[in-house]
Amino acid sequence: MDVLTRSVILACFTSGCIAPAHALELRYGSGDFDMGAAAKPFISMDTSLEVDTWTLAEPHRNINASPLYYQFRADYFDSDTVNQMTDLASLPLTSNLPVIGSSVTDLIADNTAIPVPADYRIHGVNLDVGVGYDVLKTARGHVGVGVNTGVSTPFMKVRNALPAANLALKMLDTFDTEITTYKAGIAVQGSYQATPWLKVAGNASLNHQTGEMDNGWVGSGIDMDGTYRTLEVEAKLKPAKLLNQPQLKNAFVSIGHSRSDWDYDSAAINTPIGSASIPGMFDADFAHDSTWIGAGYDF
Repeated sequence: MDVLTRSVILACFTSGCIAPAHALELRYGSGDFDMGAAAKPFISMDTSLEVDTWTLAEPHRNINASPLYYQFRADYFDSDTVNQMTDLASLPLTSNLPVIGSSVTDLIADNTAIPVPADYRIHGVNLDVGVGYDVLKTARGHVGVGVNTGVSTPFMKVRNALPAANLALKMLDTFDTEITTYKAGIAVQGSYQATPWLKVAGNASLNHQTGEMDNGWVGSGIDMDGTYRTLEVEAKLKPAKLLNQPQLKNAFVSIGHSRSDWDYDSAAINTPIGSASIPGMFDADFAHDSTWIGAGYDF
């Protein structure tokens, strides 16, 4: 530890600026969940759904009177079922498959992809937990560096594409996809007390993620790896300071924006079509944006 860091920590201990700061807040957010997924060479989808998000968060809590801290954020997100378009690709000419019906023959001959409507829904849980160390802490704010871990369980439902496409091959009765990944990485965060009633804060993390995918079409237990990133900014307002209401001294309201990105590497799959099993690749990338308001209490 360098001389500057030791001096800052010693000053904080003597001035009391590392006294425990405990804040628990509940947030409600509205935003978009962008989904890009493909089971090549048969189907691809790229759509954006409006989602509601409920979050319970402890952004930064020092452990006793030390520069060590922990933080967590638990999100539950859910969308309505909406009608979007899905691309169903024709079977490649090299596939060793029987041709059923002239419409499928035409698709193969043309080697085209046809857009068909499908009903989409996304919901799931995202949990981030971390511990860190305040490398800089003063009476006005802090900068912390730590490690982050957690779990993500996005569940995508895609239904009713087959009747709309009117295909003879039973390619897509349902395309439910549940991905469960565990993540670990690094995180940085900071805050600044701009005025007695306004604090601004932010945090970011970069993680490796690994887990499994279960898909109603291509099977279960498919290994998935990739990266997970998150970025969050917020402003906290103290009504007690702003409105001169001392009875509200520990309460606060907040507003902010968060974004999470899941980028999955390609995974090898085998798609059953009739009596054959066709090798292919599954790709998926998700992004969740949410602008939220919240309320909390400093303990």
